Amino acid sequence: MQQENQGFTSTSLTLRQDLVALQGNGDGMRMPTELGFYGEFGLHPRWTVGVDLNVSKRSSAHALIFARHPLSQLGRAQTSVELALGMNQSSEIWAPMQRLTLSYGRSFETQPRDSRLSGWIALDIAHEWRSKGLEQTWKLDMTIGLDRPGKIAPLLQIETSKTAGLPLSLTTTSSLRVPLDRHFGSSAPELVIGLQHKRADTQSLGIKLALWHRF
Repeated sequence: MQQENQGFTSTSLTLRQDLVALQGNGDGMRMPTELGFYGEFGLHPRWTVGVDLNVSKRSSAHALIFARHPLSQLGRAQTSVELALGMNQSSEIWAPMQRLTLSYGRSFETQPRDSRLSGWIALDIAHEWRSKGLEQTWKLDMTIGLDRPGKIAPLLQIETSKTAGLPLSLTTTSSLRVPLDRHFGSSAPELVIGLQHKRADTQSLGIKLALWHRF
């Protein structure tokens, strides 16, 4: 959940290359460039709203608006439910799309060798109905990150996706969050640079660049 009157945006670009081509064993499958924008805002202490936009060149796209509401507080952990409504594009045809997500998130703190480390972990399980419900997908995602204010910090994201009739998709992205405060001042964004491995009907390696901004 976002605090009231506070928000977050992420603008991303992902470039991928088929592993077959990278290994020099052929041309491989053409991997589309992927563009994404995600934004959320704390409208009320118990309501966070936002937008989720994504397009894969010559492949697919979606445009969603969502609302998130907290569920139970479990110690230092928080749970929430989110409903997203919008449209998805496949084979150049736009159709209604819905997504229901349950989320679990908590902060953590450790002190290995007298060195204090803090961060967070988030788990999301979602069910998507695309193309008027004809295409249904289950997703399970995990994010682990460290907090190092003013310093470079690591981030790990693991995303799984299973659509009926298609193979399981597994995407792992290892990233570094680079603060840009020296150039932008106190409200500085972060540059996120990641190396991504995706296994679905084919395997690919990619570079993911994102700009995070909190306001």
